[in-house]
Amino acid sequence: MMTTRRQSILALVAAAALGALGPVAVQAQEQRMVIGTIQAPTAPETKAAEFFAQEVGKRTSNRIRVNVVPASQLGPAAEQIQNVRIGAQDMFIDDISWNAQLVKEYGVLAVPFAINGQKGFNQVMDSALGDAWRKRLRDEFGLETLSDRFMRSARVVFSTRKVSSPTEMNNMRFRVPEIDVYFNSWRAIGVNPTPVPWGELYLALRQGVVEGGEGPFTTILPTKFPEVAKFVLETNHLYSANTVLINAKKFAALPAADQQALREAAAGAEAHYMKLVHEQETDHREQMRSKFGVSFVQPTPEQRNAFRTRVENAVASFESKGLWPTGVYSKVIAAQK
Repeated sequence: MMTTRRQSILALVAAAALGALGPVAVQAQEQRMVIGTIQAPTAPETKAAEFFAQEVGKRTSNRIRVNVVPASQLGPAAEQIQNVRIGAQDMFIDDISWNAQLVKEYGVLAVPFAINGQKGFNQVMDSALGDAWRKRLRDEFGLETLSDRFMRSARVVFSTRKVSSPTEMNNMRFRVPEIDVYFNSWRAIGVNPTPVPWGELYLALRQGVVEGGEGPFTTILPTKFPEVAKFVLETNHLYSANTVLINAKKFAALPAADQQALREAAAGAEAHYMKLVHEQETDHREQMRSKFGVSFVQPTPEQRNAFRTRVENAVASFESKGLWPTGVYSKVIAAQK
């Protein structure tokens, strides 16, 4: 059930959306938009959204003003994406893997160890595969992609007890986003995947509902997980990116100059975000170690290969379950060669 605050915010967003879907002649007037995040106010994703808002204002002489609403105040990720689809919310920024709930092919990007670093990710998204996925997202689901290259820091495992191998994680109560590929990949690794909204994960770790989770390295400290999860296993199992989605009808109704302004603002925010990530990784590591006593665990090559093998052995079953069309995983691997 939505809180009164969230209902109030969405009511304001919906009113702005209705105005923005009017005649093109109206678009030259001042309008307000909202971009939601599920991350903490100090997280790089939220800071990037704030930079985006500033850039939009500059590039449109403040005719378009963007308000940033962080920390899941507009709901969990899936709910915010639905809000954008129906026009009750203008924009959303977070992990591109959420797109797999709509266009299944995106799910391959969430398979641990499938992407070979930032270069491999860009190779896939620059290919015909990436172009086709974005087109389907727009044409079939009403979501325009402003950017999908906000490269996050590599994803790692954080936990309340020390682990370093799949064997040590067998049946571990492990928070996984409500994305089919995440669920199935981590189940193949051997954990007990447990759905917990990101905004509720701190309490779940503290109360022992889950023993661990995984996410980009730079999201751990802002969410205060080190207060309750004292171990980080640096699997670097996934290289992914955030994407900025906007209601496609609203975007199409904007004048070409405003569309360009939004895209340029997103590109600027993308560069700003990646700079923040680079600067924060070293700083966050030191803070987690010195202030919270976090232990960083490096898996051996053999342990890392054990994780990879468990996932790769399950890929055929993922395709048989319809998580994505047969052959897409092979094309993603091939695109990186």
